[in-house]
Amino acid sequence: MTRLKSMVLWKSILLTALCSLAIFGLWWWGLVHSVETHGHSRAEDSLAQVKQIVAREFRRAEVTGTAFGSWWTREEGRLDGPESLQSVIPFLEKGAIITNLILSRKNGDSACVVRREGEWNLLLFKAGRDPRRFMLEKGQWVLGPGNERELYDARERFWYKFGATQTAPAWTPDAYRYFSSTVAGFTFTVPIHNPNGLLEGVIGVDVSLEELTQLIWKNRPTPDSRIIITDPAGRLLVPPHVQGMMDPATRFTYHLVPLSPTLKENLMNGHMAASPGESPRLLDPDKAYVGASGSFASHGEPRMNLHIAIPKDDLFPGQRRYAVFTFLLALGAVLGVAWTLLDLHRRVVRPMHQLAEEAAARHDEPPESMNFNSDIWELQRVGEKLHLAGRAAHERKRLMHQVEQSQRVDSVGILAPGIVHDVNNQLTMVLGQLGVCRTLLQDHPELQSHLHAAEGATTKCAEVLRALMDYSRPDHGHRELLSLNVIVEEAASLLRRVLGNSIRIEEDLARDIPLLFGEPIKLQQVLMNLGLNARDAMPKGGLLLFRTFRSNDKVCLEVKDTGCGMGEEVKQRIFEPFFTTKDPNKGTGLGLAMVANIVAAHGAAIQVDSEPTAGTLFRIEFPPSLRKRTTQPDELASLESPQG
Repeated sequence: MTRLKSMVLWKSILLTALCSLAIFGLWWWGLVHSVETHGHSRAEDSLAQVKQIVAREFRRAEVTGTAFGSWWTREEGRLDGPESLQSVIPFLEKGAIITNLILSRKNGDSACVVRREGEWNLLLFKAGRDPRRFMLEKGQWVLGPGNERELYDARERFWYKFGATQTAPAWTPDAYRYFSSTVAGFTFTVPIHNPNGLLEGVIGVDVSLEELTQLIWKNRPTPDSRIIITDPAGRLLVPPHVQGMMDPATRFTYHLVPLSPTLKENLMNGHMAASPGESPRLLDPDKAYVGASGSFASHGEPRMNLHIAIPKDDLFPGQRRYAVFTFLLALGAVLGVAWTLLDLHRRVVRPMHQLAEEAAARHDEPPESMNFNSDIWELQRVGEKLHLAGRAAHERKRLMHQVEQSQRVDSVGILAPGIVHDVNNQLTMVLGQLGVCRTLLQDHPELQSHLHAAEGATTKCAEVLRALMDYSRPDHGHRELLSLNVIVEEAASLLRRVLGNSIRIEEDLARDIPLLFGEPIKLQQVLMNLGLNARDAMPKGGLLLFRTFRSNDKVCLEVKDTGCGMGEEVKQRIFEPFFTTKDPNKGTGLGLAMVANIVAAHGAAIQVDSEPTAGTLFRIEFPPSLRKRTTQPDELASLESPQG
C-alpha cells in the first residue's frame, strides 16, 4: 500500500522538476533561442544589403571602364587634350569607391584621372613624361600647376601587364598595393584592340580599399556593428570600425595583412568572438555578437569574404537586463512552486502522516504522550478528536481494570463471611482445646504462660477476621453515630498487617473529640487509601502517623508520612480522576479522587501539604454540622461518646 507521505513527496519533486523544465524551456525559447534566431536573421539581412552596396559600386566601376572602352574605340584613343575627356566627369561623380581612371596607350601616352584630397585631377602624360595637370572646376577641366618630376609609365604597372594579357574586361584577381602609393585596392582592366586584334592600350579603373572601407562604415546596420572583409587568402581588406582604425595611415598598414589563424577560423565558422592576443582588437571581448558570413564576387573576380557582427545590445536594447529579469522571475516562480509544495508537505502531509502514526500507535501508550500540532484548523480538530479518542480508550481500559479489581474485591466481600465463619468455628475449637489443656495441665505451671499466649493469639486472629469482614461488607450508604478514633484504630490495625515491618505506624488520638455521624466503611476506605499511597511514597520504609484533634470547633484528622513528597504541579492535580504518577500496573489514578468524593459527601474539606523529599500531610476537617443527624436530631442527646 502506498504511503501518502512518500507519494506526495515524490510527486512534488516531479511536479517541481516539470515546472522548472517548462518555465526554463519557455525562457530559453523566448529569450535565447528566438533572440539568437532573430539576431542571425537581422545579420543575414544586413549582410545581404552590404553585398548589394558593394556589388553596385563594383558594377559602377565596370560600367565606367566599359564606357571608356567604347569611347576609346569611337574616338580612336586621342589623349591630346582635356576636351576629349570631358565626358568622364559624370561617371566619376557617381562612383563612390573609384579612386583612379587611367587610359594608357601602348606607346606610353597616358591620361590619369585621380582623386586627391577629395578633388579630381587630370594628368596627361606624353610617353610617361612631361605631365600636364588639370583641375575640375564647375564641371570643366582647367589648367592647374604642373610638376615636372611626376613621371608615370603605365606599361610598368601590374594592372597594365595584367590587362594586356586579357581578351576581355576583367578585375585583377587580388587586391594589391598601388605602385609608390599609400593606397591599395582592385583594378578593373579593359584591354583595347584594333580591328586586327592587336593591343592598342589598356583602361584601368582603380577601386580603393580606403574608399571601400569608408563606404562600408557608412552603411553599418548599427553604430557598434563590426563588418570585416577579407580575401580568400585571409588578408584584411576592410577593417571594422574600431578605435584603432580611425587613422588612415594606420588602416593602410593593416590592409592586406593576414588575419590570425584563430580569428580567421572563427570568422569562417561564424563565431563572432574576439581572439586572444589579437592586435588590433577587431571584436570587443566584453560584448556578445550575432553574425553572418558570406562571399562576394563580381563576374568571378574579385572574390571577397564578408563577415558582419552585430552586438545583441544594438539589436535588442536592454535585452540582457530583460533576460536576467525574466530568468530571475522564472526562477522565483519555480522556487515559489517548490516552496508551496514543501509548505503543503510540511503543513498537510506531515501532520496527516503523524496522525496516521498516532492512530497506529500501541494501545497501551498513554494519550498524554501524543505530540501533535498543526496550524490548519481541520487537521487540528482531527488531531484533538484522535487525542480525545485515544484518551477515552485509555481511560476505558483503566476503568475496565478497575471494574475487574472491584469485582475481585466484591467477590472477596461475598466470600469473606463464609470463610470467616468457618475459620471462627475452627478458632473456637482451638480455644476450647486450649481450655481443656489448661485444665489438664494445672499441675504444670511452667506451661500455663504458653497456653495463655496461644489463647491470646487465637483471639487476636478472630478479631482481625471480624475487622476484615466488617470492611468487606457492602455499604448501602447508611450513616450512623461513630467514633473517629475507633475508625482510625481499626484502619491502623489492618494497615500494620498490610504495609509490613518497614513502615512504622503511630497514632496520636485526642480523647476529647465528639462523636460524628458518618459512614464507617467509607471513612475507613479513606484511611486505607491514604495509607497505601503513603506506602508507595516510602519504598525504603518510614513513619506513618494518624492524628486526631479539635480545631476551632472542628474535628480534624491528619495522615502524615515521611515519603518522597511531591511538587506543586503534582499537588494541584492529585485529586483529578485518572491522574497518577505511578506505573500503569501500580495505580489507576482513582484512589485520591474517591477520597475527595467521600470527604466532600461528608461535608468535610481535605487539604494537602507537601514538598519534594519532605513528606506529605493530608488534613481532613469535619464540620460541626456532622455531629447531628439531619433526619433524627433527637437521637444524638441519648448517645454518649465511648470515651466518656
